[in-house]
Amino acid sequence: MKKMKRIRQCMICAVLILSMVICNSSFVEAKKISKQESVYVNAEADGSISKITVSDWLQGSDAATGTIQDISDLQNITNVKGDETYTQNGKDVDWTGAGKDIYYQGQSSEELPVELKITYKLNGKEMTAKEMLGKSGKAEIHVSYKNKSSEKKTIDGKEETIFTPFVMVTGMILSSEHFDHIEVDNGRVVNDGDNNMVVGMGIPGLAESLDLDEDAAENMPSDFTVTADVTDFSMGNTFTFGSASLFNDLDLDDVEELDDLEEKLNDLTDASDELVDGSGELSDNMKLFSGKMGELKSSMKTFQKDGVNKLTKGISTLAKGAPALVKGVNDYTAGVKSFAEGTSQYVDGAAKITNGCTQLYNSVKGLPSQLQTFDAGLTTYTGGVDKLGSEENVTKLKNGAKAVSGGIATVNTKLDELEKTYATTDALIQQLEATGADAVTVATLKEVLKQQKAGIQALKTATGSESDLKTGADSVSTGVNTVMDSLSQLSANSSSLTSASKQLKTSMPTLVSSVKTLKEGGETLAKNNTTLKKSSKKLVKSGKTLKSSVKKVGKGVKKLNQGGKSLQKATNKLSSGVLQLNTASGKLNNGSKKLADGMSEFNDEGIEKLNDVYEDDFKGLLNRLKAIREVGKDYRSFSGIHDSMDGEVKFVIETASVEKED
Repeated sequence: MKKMKRIRQCMICAVLILSMVICNSSFVEAKKISKQESVYVNAEADGSISKITVSDWLQGSDAATGTIQDISDLQNITNVKGDETYTQNGKDVDWTGAGKDIYYQGQSSEELPVELKITYKLNGKEMTAKEMLGKSGKAEIHVSYKNKSSEKKTIDGKEETIFTPFVMVTGMILSSEHFDHIEVDNGRVVNDGDNNMVVGMGIPGLAESLDLDEDAAENMPSDFTVTADVTDFSMGNTFTFGSASLFNDLDLDDVEELDDLEEKLNDLTDASDELVDGSGELSDNMKLFSGKMGELKSSMKTFQKDGVNKLTKGISTLAKGAPALVKGVNDYTAGVKSFAEGTSQYVDGAAKITNGCTQLYNSVKGLPSQLQTFDAGLTTYTGGVDKLGSEENVTKLKNGAKAVSGGIATVNTKLDELEKTYATTDALIQQLEATGADAVTVATLKEVLKQQKAGIQALKTATGSESDLKTGADSVSTGVNTVMDSLSQLSANSSSLTSASKQLKTSMPTLVSSVKTLKEGGETLAKNNTTLKKSSKKLVKSGKTLKSSVKKVGKGVKKLNQGGKSLQKATNKLSSGVLQLNTASGKLNNGSKKLADGMSEFNDEGIEKLNDVYEDDFKGLLNRLKAIREVGKDYRSFSGIHDSMDGEVKFVIETASVEKED
């Protein structure tokens, strides 16, 4: 029993070291009082609270004069180190007789900001701690933290719940006599031969505050589980330390670029490393751990080998991968440039289509007037047919018939020339389709071309060498020579010629209208050319901006690589310092080593993971980090604090042991 009590005392010291290291960065400014608060909680083996004792230190009150105004909801307040007196009115507590720092304590019945819960299982069946006592089998101890402290913050225009950033560390000592094959997730197990020190951690609510996905959230745990083979189960007290001040000194107000955020997160990482390094400052308080310094030296080797070396190796791998990222962006910008050049070709093709449509329209728009001339000749011709019986009109009739036949051939020839433009127009439409032009515009052009072809084909049929019009004209021309013998046949042919002319006049407006629609469609297509060219230029410009940005990322990776090397050098110096401390102070106890292991685990699995996450969403992460820091700074006291004071609070929760009564 004496040995177990000594082990418990070591455990308490280890937890207190953690609290002192984390909180030792807060110093009072001259003439400003800071309230340093320690909340000591006695709890049952399952974490349920039985008693809360709060100790407050009004640091800097030795320089104050007159009455010191304080706020506290504690009951049974007692001055534990001096003769200063106080008056209490509700939560207002006024201290008199200032001249030195004031230390007082009291009791509280308030709810803790983080709920601790410990559950036990044996061979897969959940049991109470008392039910586990004396049993053997596969044991499972699950420690969970539930964050109940939060504030509403507006982030990117949306109201979000931000939890107070509590870091919770729980330590327990499991005797090698009763526990074997011990494993823990989100923690570390260290064996000194007789006992196993288990340190686990959690940052409840941080994953939710950062809005991490499921995979990333696994690196921000809110619980841990210990498994072991147990014989005649019993265990001593567990000790849990909690603090919300880790983010307080993280300066994010002037972070504007990725490199700035990287630097600030590196500051946070360095601060986390200093939690381990700073334990050297507590050598004067570590007489109870004399003779155990060798274990700290071993821990430093583990930290250097498994922590810093792996970290710097990972940073080096990241630096090696950066050129591939730069190359990928360069390939992308080259592709954008090729796309822009293709867009220019498309625009040029669209312009050609527009010009072709205009030329086509210019070719057909004069046909109606030509047809009028032709029709006038035809009228003259048919009127002359009635006078064919007169010999004096034969000469005029021959000339008119010849002019009619020649005019039909001319129209037919013009139509042949017009048909030659089909190939050009078809090619232009195909090019338009290939370049991804508007489908409605392309369909309209196809329909107009189809109607044009149909109209021209009708005209060709009407004026072809085998058409009624041409045959009739030729027959008339021939018949004029034999007018006296073929007057009736000539009159019939004149009727056919007149009918064909009407068909030609009917088809002509449709043809002209269709070609005009085709021309207007081409002009509509051309209107988008300028916008399309501007858009392609903007795309090229954006590619150049991206190329410039990735160069900055490359520079940032180089800086990160340099920082990793600096960290490795600093670790070597730290290792050397531990050796000097070993010579000066002797061996430090196993609690310091286990503490260093726990903080290394926290650094590697917590802060370093946070440093990796920042690249996924720079702006959103930055705003959430600022909000988390603000909420952490807002949580200055558990029992209350005056607005004029600075403050910091830490929690130590001790659970009851699970042991057989003597």
